[in-house]
This record gives sequence, C-alpha cells and structure tokens, in this order.
Amino acid sequence: MTLFLRPNADPADQDRSRFQMMERAAELTDLASIEARDADAFLAAAEHERIKSAFYYFPSLYFDAWSRTHMLRWERHAGSILVYLIRQRRDSSGAKANAQMSLYFPPFPFDPAALRHALRRMRDFNSKRSSKIVIVQEAQVLRIAREGFVISLRCEEFIYDRAAVMALEGSGFRKLRQEMARALRQGMVETRPFTPADQPACLALAEAWRQRLVANRMKIGVAYRHMAACLTVADPFPPSLLKGLVVKVDGEARGFAFSGPITSTMGCNYLCITDLSLPGLALLLRYHLMARFPDLIHFNDAHDAGRPELRNLKQRFSPVEMHGVFSAQERWTSE
Repeated sequence: MTLFLRPNADPADQDRSRFQMMERAAELTDLASIEARDADAFLAAAEHERIKSAFYYFPSLYFDAWSRTHMLRWERHAGSILVYLIRQRRDSSGAKANAQMSLYFPPFPFDPAALRHALRRMRDFNSKRSSKIVIVQEAQVLRIAREGFVISLRCEEFIYDRAAVMALEGSGFRKLRQEMARALRQGMVETRPFTPADQPACLALAEAWRQRLVANRMKIGVAYRHMAACLTVADPFPPSLLKGLVVKVDGEARGFAFSGPITSTMGCNYLCITDLSLPGLALLLRYHLMARFPDLIHFNDAHDAGRPELRNLKQRFSPVEMHGVFSAQERWTSE
C-alpha cells in the first residue's frame, strides 16, 4: 500500500508500533489520528480562521501523520482544533530519550481557553519543559506573543493572485510568458489529469529528483515521502481536494504536480516535479494546475527550501505577498 512505510503493512499497525516504542504512550490514547474523513472539519476550521499557510493543507497533514519519525494527533477543545506533534527525542549520544510533544498550530479557530488546555497537556507530557508551537502564520504572531511566547521566523511563502497569473499581462509576467512559450517549443506537449497508469513514470521522476538532491548534498525533508503518497495512496481524496496533473512531451511523462484548496479562496501548489532538462516545464505545469481551480482567488506556493533556483522560479509568478511563517517557544517559568 505504501512506498514510504514498511512494505505490505497496515498503516494502523505501524501506528500502533510507533506508540509502543514511545514511553508513556497511554497518555496519548485520547488523541485522534488524522484520517481522510476529518477533512471537512479541518477545512471548516481553516475557513473560519482565514488560514493562508500551505502547512495547513489537509492532504499534507494526512500524509505527514504517517511518518516514521513523528506522529500528528488532534483533538477538539472549546470549539477549536488542536494538532499535536509527538517526536521521539534523542540525547547527546544519539540514544532515544523521552518523547516530546509540541503544538503543531495555534488552536484554530483561535481560542485562549483551547491554548491553555494545550499548554497544560504539553507541560504534563514534557515534564514541565517549556512548550513550542511549530507553525504560526503571520496573522497569528501578535496574538501568540501576547500569550507569553517568543516568536522566530521560520520561512516565507509565495502567494500569487490567480487571476493575474492566468491573464499573464504586463511586464511583471514577461519572463513567465517567454519561458512557458519556450517549454511549448520542446516537442508535443500535453498536460492532462494524473491517472494510476502514470504512477510508474512519475515515481521514476520523483526518484530522479531525490537522487539529484542527494548528489548535491541538499536537504530532501518530507517532500519525497509526500510525492510517493500522492502517487500511490491518494484515493481517499476527491479531485476537489487533491488534483494531480501530468505533463507529457512527445508522449513521455516529464513532470507531475498536485494541488488543492486550503480554504474556499486560497489554494496550495502542493507538489511539482519536472525533468530539469526541459526548461520552463515546471512553470507551465504550475500554470495549468492553477487554471484547474477557477473558484480560488490566491495560491500559496509554499517556501523555497533555501534553494535559490526554486526561489527564482517562484518569483516568475509575481507573488503579491511573501507570507511569513513563524515558530513560537513558550517563555520559561518555574511554575
């Protein structure tokens, strides 16, 4: 079933085994795993909070919850969704230490009572060590700082005006127009919806991408695992939430991308991989994917992972906002 978990294993069985590896696992049994059926609840909460960040994109959360190295768990409190990250800590020698719990997002919709509840849970689990919020989007920073947290910038996300990108008018889109036209001159170019028959060719593209990053000593992060998930186990999600495209050149798959809505107005350019020997293809694929969501107003293309070439590519779409994403560390108190 999965490319990135133990082969032929039931994810629920692997989930239980990870629980067993952690000390004090009984303290987590009242928290729920993130399931595909939870999508509507998460989308409604994101809508209410006017979420912008790509980190909230529900399929990404769903696939990230399957990691070998950590778990995502959630609960409701005071009408808010609370998502927790539980990670196995290691000491200075590399040996496993106690598990550490962080709040993945501030409560959404935000509620001070829900935050206080989360802090109590984390302090109990972490033996009163100060608590951390992993992802704080820009609009939440002041609110979270007032609750006693020290704020640090994590990254900036590229947000595009979808209608402006579709129109491709003006000098700001001149390079994008030129590079997309160049991509179309490289052969018979066809962009169409992803189907299961495309899986082997797209997995090969993903592996080539991974090997290129390894060869260049660049961080892969969770991206490869998310690619494999989209290509192999995305069935629980309808195209309205997770839509895939494949671009073929002269009949051969040379790229794929997945996207979907964060809210009713904000989309997420979730993943996009193309053959780098064909310049402009990544731009063309992103453009066609945004075109498949006519009801959305903006698209979040996530951050640039510290890679200058990726930053340059995303700048081609003339972002209307560089959206700050932060982390937050609770100020230490002796209570």
